[in-house]
Amino acid sequence: MTTLYLCGAGNPEGVRLALTVNRDQNRWERIIILDDDPTKHGQSILGVKITGSFTELEQADKASSEVANLVARKTKGRQAVLRKIQAYGLPLATLIHPGVDTLGVTFGRDITVYPTAYLCANASLGEGSVVFMGAIAGHRSRIGCNCVVGPGAVVNARVELGEGVYVGTNASILPDLKIGPWATIGANSAVVQDVPAGATAVGVPAQVLIMDGSNRSKESSNGPAAEQQNPNQPCDPTTPESEQTEIKSRALKQLRLAQEKYIESYRLTNDDLIHQEENE
Repeated sequence: MTTLYLCGAGNPEGVRLALTVNRDQNRWERIIILDDDPTKHGQSILGVKITGSFTELEQADKASSEVANLVARKTKGRQAVLRKIQAYGLPLATLIHPGVDTLGVTFGRDITVYPTAYLCANASLGEGSVVFMGAIAGHRSRIGCNCVVGPGAVVNARVELGEGVYVGTNASILPDLKIGPWATIGANSAVVQDVPAGATAVGVPAQVLIMDGSNRSKESSNGPAAEQQNPNQPCDPTTPESEQTEIKSRALKQLRLAQEKYIESYRLTNDDLIHQEENE
C-alpha cells in the first residue's frame, strides 16, 4: 500500500494541499499525519488522522512510502524536522498544487508549492523550499534550499535567496538583489538592497536590524549568496545551529530609529514640494 506521511500537525493547509495533489494524481492509497506532540495523537485534520509520532517512520516501507515536511513557520525549525525525517531513509515527496504552472521551472526534491503561487519561467527552487499562496518567484530568480516564501511575497526577477531564507507575508524584493543565507525578511517589507547572511531586515524601505553572526553560509569573497547551490543538489542537513546574538530590545530600538529617520525624510520631501508649489 502506497503511503504519504505528513510530518507536522500544525499546518492544515498543507494537509489540504496533499489531498488535492492526490485527488489529481492518485499517487497514494493512504495519507496519515505524524506529530511528536502526544496530545494531538488520535485527532484528525480534514479527515486525515494523526496516528502517532515520527518514530512510526521506522516501520514504513521505503519502497512504497513518501514523506512530506509540513513545518514552515521558521526555516530553522523546518531544517530540524528534515533532519529527523532523513534519519529514517525514506524518500521525500514533492507537493505542488496542480493549478500551478511549472513549465520552464527547475526544482529539487521536497518542494511545497501552494495554490495561486506563480513561478515564472527559468525560476529555480532549491530542495526543501516552500512557496505559499499568492507568492511570486520572478523569472530567473534563484530560491535556495530550505527557503520559505510567505503568502503574497514577491521575489522579483533574478533575485537570489541563499539557503534558509525566510521571506515574510507580502514582502517584496526588488530585481537583481541577493539575500544571504539564513536571512529573514519581515512581513510587508520592501527590500531595496542586498541583505547579508543571517540578518533580519524589516520596514519600507527595509532596514537591517539584527545580524546573526552565523557561520552557516561558508561565504566567499563574492558576497553572501555566492555559494548558491544547484536546486537539484541536496542541501547539507548537518549544518550546525547558531544562537541569536542580538536581544529584542536592541532590535526594537533600531527599528524605531529607522522609522523616525524615514518619516523625517518623507516630511522634509513633502515640505520641499509645498514650498516649490508656493513659489511657482
